[in-house]
Amino acid sequence: MTRSPSPAELAPIIAAVPTDESVLAALQRVTDSALAFMSEDDLLAELLARISEILGTDTAAILLLDESGELLRARAAKGIEEEVEQRVTIPVGKGFAGRIVAQRRAIVIDDIDKADIYNPILRQKGIRSMLGVPLVSEGRVLGVLHVGTLTPRRFTDEDRDLLQRAGDRAALAIDHAQLYFAERAARQQLEALQQVTDAALAYLSQEELLNELLDRISAILRSDTAAILMLEEGGRLLRARAAKGIEEEVEQRVAIPIGKGFAGRIAAESRAIVIEDVDHADIANPILREKGIRSMLGVPLLIEGRVLGVLHVGTLTPRHFTEEDRDLLQHAADRAALAIEHAQLSEQRRLAEALQRRLLPRRIAGIPGVEVATRYMPASDSLGGDWYDAFALGPGRIVLAVGDVVGHGLGAAAIMAQLRTALRAYAIDGHPPGEVVERVNRLMWQLGPTAMTTLAYLVVDPMGESIDLVTAGHPPPLVIGPDGEAGYLPLTGGVALGVTPTARYTAVPHALRLGSTVMLYTDGLVESRVQPIDTGLERLRGLASGSFDPEALCDAVTADLVPERPADDIAMIVARLPAVPERLTGTWPADKDVLGDVRMLLRRWLRARGASEEEAYDILVASQEACANAVEHAYGPGVRSFDLDARYEAGLVTVTVRDHGHWRPPRGTNRGRGLPMMEALMERVDVAHTDKGTVVVLERHLTRKAA
Repeated sequence: MTRSPSPAELAPIIAAVPTDESVLAALQRVTDSALAFMSEDDLLAELLARISEILGTDTAAILLLDESGELLRARAAKGIEEEVEQRVTIPVGKGFAGRIVAQRRAIVIDDIDKADIYNPILRQKGIRSMLGVPLVSEGRVLGVLHVGTLTPRRFTDEDRDLLQRAGDRAALAIDHAQLYFAERAARQQLEALQQVTDAALAYLSQEELLNELLDRISAILRSDTAAILMLEEGGRLLRARAAKGIEEEVEQRVAIPIGKGFAGRIAAESRAIVIEDVDHADIANPILREKGIRSMLGVPLLIEGRVLGVLHVGTLTPRHFTEEDRDLLQHAADRAALAIEHAQLSEQRRLAEALQRRLLPRRIAGIPGVEVATRYMPASDSLGGDWYDAFALGPGRIVLAVGDVVGHGLGAAAIMAQLRTALRAYAIDGHPPGEVVERVNRLMWQLGPTAMTTLAYLVVDPMGESIDLVTAGHPPPLVIGPDGEAGYLPLTGGVALGVTPTARYTAVPHALRLGSTVMLYTDGLVESRVQPIDTGLERLRGLASGSFDPEALCDAVTADLVPERPADDIAMIVARLPAVPERLTGTWPADKDVLGDVRMLLRRWLRARGASEEEAYDILVASQEACANAVEHAYGPGVRSFDLDARYEAGLVTVTVRDHGHWRPPRGTNRGRGLPMMEALMERVDVAHTDKGTVVVLERHLTRKAA
């Protein structure tokens, strides 16, 4: 709020004024405290009325300097209102008012017909004599105050001094009013700008956000149209994404090449551009003229100097956009750019998270002979390309893999999806581990530098109690032995994938005894800005020592090593080869694809019982036939299952296969030979058909007992 002049400020002025009480009272009215509560336009009009009364003149006018300081613009007038209506401007140094400002002194014109007058309105109104003084506040010229008469008049030195004192007091009031209204406008602008980054906008979709921003920015600038165009296609084009008043830009998917037209030049030059008259401007988008837009102002959407797009506003009537308009729109655009980028990153994060949830299930099931647990924790502020996988590689072998794609966001997630799919395809095709990784490396190289990734690829052979390990710039796998002792496998791998197409990778074999656990992880688990990787590796080894349950190990590691807001995303997979149980039991779906898994588990169990190769072969063939019968003969359409139970007591192996259907009679001339084959291979075969299903019991003694 502005204040009235203090007594100390007014003392020098009052002291210089004649002591006539009427004159002093008139001057007091020019700085009446009531004027402080008026708008600037009302203030100027009231000042002119009071000054005309003091000097007894027919006309009066106030012209104020514009922002450039080079032009005087008529702001208020009495008796010559046309000056304001016609927005008269006077160059500094030209004509009557221009010379007053340039010379910073009062000027008197006794006969206007013999004077240098720039403004023809003065003669047209019949003014004969004039007196003008500069409006000066704290040594700074604000403008000109002049008065005139319709009859000849000789203005005296006393008139000049009186008008100058009145002008000084008026200048002080104008200066205070301008400061007050500038402060109020600044507050209003700040409040308006706050709306552009209102916290509620964070919950809108990107499309809703852009439309809401345009509504608010149009209100701030009082414009008829507004539009946001975003960079796309490698930064070569601007595409209309949202529009207000010119919705056709979005409906027709208008695209503007960078450097072309109004918006294209704004993006290319990274600066604001004003168009006073659209009809005489380089416009690439014909919609702007078709909608009748007359004037336009546009600014770049910038984030740390990087152009995201363009924001422009327009009016359907001619408008002179000021520097304040330009600065205000740029401030709004800067805040809008932050909101837009946040929305873009959030959208990318949602898409990447959905992709990773699709590709990285929380639990991996269906892999026989191994217990698996997994975890994935995204970074707090971005989504990376960490991933894991586990799948059966035909009967008897299992693949475990963990990788870390360079980069963040949707791009990294997309690369991860390609890599994971390629790895599975090459592995299932039967390529050796080293060749699988080499093929994936060549694919990553073709995808470009953003596809670089580290990888740990492990093929587990439970029967052979061994693993084949290939690493590509990845941290070492951690192994916990059956005794609970934890240690890292030595690293002998190559460089990260995608670095060079000629890289070679070799699988290194390691023993992995039954009852052991192996853990693969990404570097975010063991390395951070405040912790070197060696410290993290030692902490992980200490936590893992003595752990046997994969789920419990993942929980312990997550609780102790993963911060509440991790700086990097983290993936881990833990697999345990459980010791062979004394009794093998299980339920499987009635599907021929599971028979290989059943055979692998039964072979491992028989080996642990001391069966010779010949004995194991016979028992496996007979058991496989019983399981095949349960799958093939016992059921019609629908989801069904069968049970297998294998026991060993005093040298006798008993295998029981139980289904829940009814065997059909043999079909065809070469069918129905399974039972004789089982009887030839086993010492005893018993088949019992009941209302609840069929039970096949197979028995055979082993020549040597289990150790």
